Amino acid sequence: MKNRWNDTEASALAMDLELRAYTSRLIGVDAELVLHGGGNTSVKTIQKDIFGNDVDAIFVKASGFDLANMWTEGFTGLELNKLLALSKLPALSDPDMVREVKRAQFDPQAANASIEAIVHAVIPYKFVDHSHADAILTISNSMLPSETWQEVFGDSVAVLPYVKPGFDLAKQVAEFAAKGGFERCDGLILENHGLFTFNDDARKSYDQHIKLVALAQGFLEDKFGRLKPGAPNTDDPLALAQLRRAVGDLAGFPVLSRPSCSVPEDFSGRLAELTKTGTVTPEHVIHNKPFPALVGPEATVGLARFAADYQAYFDRAGDDNLQRLPLNPHWVVSQTGSIRSFGPNIKRADISADVARTTAKALLYAQETGGWQGLSEDDLRGLEYWELEQAKLKKQPKGPELTGKIAVVTGAATGIGRAIAQKLHAKGAVVVGFDINPVVVENLSNTGLEGTVVDATDRAEVEVALANVVQAYGGLDILVSNAGIFTAGAQVEDMDDNDWAKSMRVNLDAHMILSRASVPYLRQGFDPSILFMASRNVPAPGAGASAYSVAKAGLTQLMRVLALELAEAGVTVNALHPDAVFDTELWTDEALKRSAKRYGLTVEAYKKRNLMKAEISSDHVAKAALALVGDRFRRTTGAQIPLDGGNARVI
Repeated sequence: MKNRWNDTEASALAMDLELRAYTSRLIGVDAELVLHGGGNTSVKTIQKDIFGNDVDAIFVKASGFDLANMWTEGFTGLELNKLLALSKLPALSDPDMVREVKRAQFDPQAANASIEAIVHAVIPYKFVDHSHADAILTISNSMLPSETWQEVFGDSVAVLPYVKPGFDLAKQVAEFAAKGGFERCDGLILENHGLFTFNDDARKSYDQHIKLVALAQGFLEDKFGRLKPGAPNTDDPLALAQLRRAVGDLAGFPVLSRPSCSVPEDFSGRLAELTKTGTVTPEHVIHNKPFPALVGPEATVGLARFAADYQAYFDRAGDDNLQRLPLNPHWVVSQTGSIRSFGPNIKRADISADVARTTAKALLYAQETGGWQGLSEDDLRGLEYWELEQAKLKKQPKGPELTGKIAVVTGAATGIGRAIAQKLHAKGAVVVGFDINPVVVENLSNTGLEGTVVDATDRAEVEVALANVVQAYGGLDILVSNAGIFTAGAQVEDMDDNDWAKSMRVNLDAHMILSRASVPYLRQGFDPSILFMASRNVPAPGAGASAYSVAKAGLTQLMRVLALELAEAGVTVNALHPDAVFDTELWTDEALKRSAKRYGLTVEAYKKRNLMKAEISSDHVAKAALALVGDRFRRTTGAQIPLDGGNARVI
């Protein structure tokens, strides 16, 4: 456990809230302390009210912020005395608590404070740090005897039994404070929940937090060794695509699948069994449901078992007012030991993957400590269906139309391909761009938008690249086959064999190679689509461009055949025929001048030689591509769409 305090960094911070934000970040960046928005911190200070009067204040981490990357804007200021008054009430419902805490805010427009705001208020110290440290929870949820806490920490730590976060926890901690409990300890452990440290000095509170977690880690490693799950396995890509589709069908929407980690094959069943006795910390049930699915070679059997178990778990609540969540697992343990997550977008899937990894590590220790006992089923279900948590989920905005879908775009380094990749990504898809040009890696470098160097004419490279996409994200839904070149123009009688062969290889063969390798994955996709980038030269060829025109005509015929072959599988296959898209690398200055000369036009006139007298851009093509692979043309296949501003020969 690394102490990340830096004197130089801290000395530059003058305000209480800045110091609070600084040590909060130190906690947030350590995945062994908190994950993805978990944990919370606070500072008590003085705040001026609108009349210029000094008011006792507490700034608490706001809901929806992440300790790892927030600064002072991530804290909500509240009147301390109002929270202390609330803590003295005999009872307070969850909605009433949220409303009254909101009323205590200095800024009513600020984000809601953490549901543990009152807990922080009753702890009688300036700085309060709260984490869900792995080592603390691994011991807390183990079958080790209660004397273990004394063995690890001596008398420096107090331990309280689990109660539900919110007002119940605030009352428990307030009672502990009233009895002088905080004066007799350096840290407070909440069973099955996490660790609190506190001090009037920011550094001392943080240092104490790290010290206590380090003691817990040292105890586990000294007793049982340094246990951790392995790196993710390489799964069979087609089986993985089938699994993703089956999980998405249970969910009712497309999902992504992310690799998490692996455990020994002979432990996979035991791990799944142990998860039935509780999550590592309460909030994990929100991210990953109470348990994973365990799947074997016939994944649908394991998923059906999960759905039945989850339905039974829900039914045992006996509450007709609850609305059941979808029956899909958020993580899956394979009998091979592979562990993967599933979620509607990268952020949610990555959170689930990280939580699954943390769970696997804790359960490896549980195997050595005699078992695992987290929260009871009633407590877990109460949290998963807690109205405050459900309210958070309902507030999450619906994603764009391609959310959860996975796309591959070839020829994506520049021009039309890059524009299409960016457009699909902007509409929610995960997009991987293939290109032989290494600049694709730099040009497509964002979360869910990445480039990889692939020679589209090399069957082995294409197959490996597609398998890597499936390993990374779970499958394939959209294929935009766009790679192309324009070789030197020439009359047929003057055609160079190498130019002809090169055009056929890139403009035709490469698309067949890619289609052949992609189809097995697309058959498992969600509303799958293939879009070929052909050319106006197909319906209206021009002299001196036979190598290009013939290849694109062959490509169009390939599209038509695939539309016939894949219609029964629900895969739409269409082609765009763009023309005169000059903001691409395909149209070099030389090629542009040569073509303009052939028509007896200036370059500027040549750019607008269509019936609408309008230029066509890569963005126009990208918008058309989006329409064809999205919902708008879901019942259209085998179509050839001109995108040329109107051409009399085509019409």
